[in-house]
Amino acid sequence: MIMGRCLTVIAAIMALFAGGVARVAASDKAMPLPVNAALLDDVRQSFRRGDTETVKRVESMKAYAEKFVKAKPVVVTDKKRIAPSNDPRDYITLSPYWWRDTTKTDGLPYVRRDGKRNPEVYEYANREQGNDIGERVEITSVLYYITGDRRYAKACAVQLRAWFTDAKTGINPNMTYSQIVPGRTNLRGTGIIDSRRFVKAILMSRLIEDSGEWTDADRRQLKAWAEAYCYWLEHCTQGRKESKAVNNHGIWYDAVHIMLLAYLDRNADLKDAVSGGIMAKLAEQIAADGSLPQELKRTLSLHYSTFVMEALVTVAHVVKPFGIDLWKEKTVKGMGMQDIVKHLMPYYLRPETWHHKQIKPFETWRGAVIMYEAAMNTGEKDYLRVAEKIGNVKKKGDINAVIYGKLGN
Repeated sequence: MIMGRCLTVIAAIMALFAGGVARVAASDKAMPLPVNAALLDDVRQSFRRGDTETVKRVESMKAYAEKFVKAKPVVVTDKKRIAPSNDPRDYITLSPYWWRDTTKTDGLPYVRRDGKRNPEVYEYANREQGNDIGERVEITSVLYYITGDRRYAKACAVQLRAWFTDAKTGINPNMTYSQIVPGRTNLRGTGIIDSRRFVKAILMSRLIEDSGEWTDADRRQLKAWAEAYCYWLEHCTQGRKESKAVNNHGIWYDAVHIMLLAYLDRNADLKDAVSGGIMAKLAEQIAADGSLPQELKRTLSLHYSTFVMEALVTVAHVVKPFGIDLWKEKTVKGMGMQDIVKHLMPYYLRPETWHHKQIKPFETWRGAVIMYEAAMNTGEKDYLRVAEKIGNVKKKGDINAVIYGKLGN
């Protein structure tokens, strides 16, 4: 019954905005983005001045992005595995660490093997599609912002419409079937974390608003989707359950929620989500030594400790235009982001010295980005030295290679 009421209200929200009742006004304040807006602006100015190294990095990204300009957009309906609702617009994925129970004939219910990814996850196309749409929008929006080339804005707009607002292919604004576990029928909120990839894309749409490719109608419709999904997060069973998680899932729930609130200009709610949500959870998460005990339980503990920091860095970017400096925020126990960074710093330099379980190699460039952000926001020179020693991301096409170009390659 609760789920039914949620879906009824969500449908009403979508209909209200689709009918053109509400109009989205552009804000005069700095755009809330899930990336470092100041560094992005520096790249834009350097590129337009013709700085050799910046131009080289941007040209490399342009070459990588050409496939996005030419390709058909990614849509949630393009899949073989359909949700139990029989609606192809419902997002569905398999929880990655759950496997068939080999002691049972039918393999049900699945059993958990933490840190060991079940290859069946790739049979559920929406998982990789969620990654893909996030990457496409991120790269094309950034390239439009840097270069002013409307081809990128157009490609970005086409992708946003196809994923979110198209009447036939647009994703339904819920994560009801995200990270399902075969054989288990209880409602789980853990799949909400999947939506971080494309909720970031909603905020990145702000970069193409002056392009002429993204219209008032587009903004109204995307706002309708964001409003409906935000309602689902706040009021429906799975969202309420996940909002109470104290590990990385709860932190990322707050990050997704805050990104939506920022896009919707719900300023008071955003500030409440920071103080009563993310900072309250950190009060329970951060130990006296700056470690994250909830993540240390995992078999990929350095990865998940870093994953928490990545969520916090994302939120720090988003809330900055609202006058909140997350790097300076403290929990009721006097702890904050800097305490986590101090704990993790030596292990980013030498991950082999990590004292807890990490059953797969750690990607050290992730630590470089976090340490660079820490340095820029605290003025600590040791953080910058660590970031520079590790070096920047080497993954082709990652916008961090452009935004954090000063770290070198």
